[in-house]
Amino acid sequence: MRKFACPSCGADVVFQSAQSVYAVCAYCQSMVVRTDLDVKAIGKMAALPDDMSPLQLGTGGVHDGLDFTIIGRLKIGWRDGLWNEWHMLMSDGRRGWIGEAQGSFSVSFELEEPLPRDVMASLERCLPLLAGNGESGEEVAPGFPVVLNGQSLRAVDIKQATCLGSEGELPFAAPKGRRTIAIDCVGPDGGFATIEHNAHEARAYLGRYVEWDDFRFSNLRPLEGW
Repeated sequence: MRKFACPSCGADVVFQSAQSVYAVCAYCQSMVVRTDLDVKAIGKMAALPDDMSPLQLGTGGVHDGLDFTIIGRLKIGWRDGLWNEWHMLMSDGRRGWIGEAQGSFSVSFELEEPLPRDVMASLERCLPLLAGNGESGEEVAPGFPVVLNGQSLRAVDIKQATCLGSEGELPFAAPKGRRTIAIDCVGPDGGFATIEHNAHEARAYLGRYVEWDDFRFSNLRPLEGW
């Protein structure tokens, strides 16, 4: 854990993960980037839209027998709704993501190896979506097979996703308005993957859907009726 003074307001900005490069100051919403020795502010983050998620920064839980803590969040929107991506720090130092959408939850971890050529080709054919309004230009239809890390999945959804805001620690800059092409994939036994491209680089995240009770969450956000 490392602590820095926010360049904009002087409040403490804590980096719990050595791999986190960006953070949003909880007091002034400045986006802060960390270098080896110091931090600098690179802009202001808009306030996150309200939602009814029971999760929050500092929520803990268990995945595959290991404890984790939520240290960051992305709020993502698309033409038919929005969802949360919660950045989680595992007790063994790995970083992952909890996707929360319409009452369902997934856990995924970024793949380190390059994407297969056929997957990259499908992503690149979808990039015209980023230049338009997200409703036209799509040249690839869902349903095609995807193999990631030896797992066979099927693409079920292709959309333009836009960052509506972020908070906490993040492994990359996610200013409001950041757009990506996102392809969601599913496999047998709850297998799940998301592949995204922001017109500069591509990433893939592989994991599975998880039931609420299996997380054994703690330090949840107080909500009326819970």
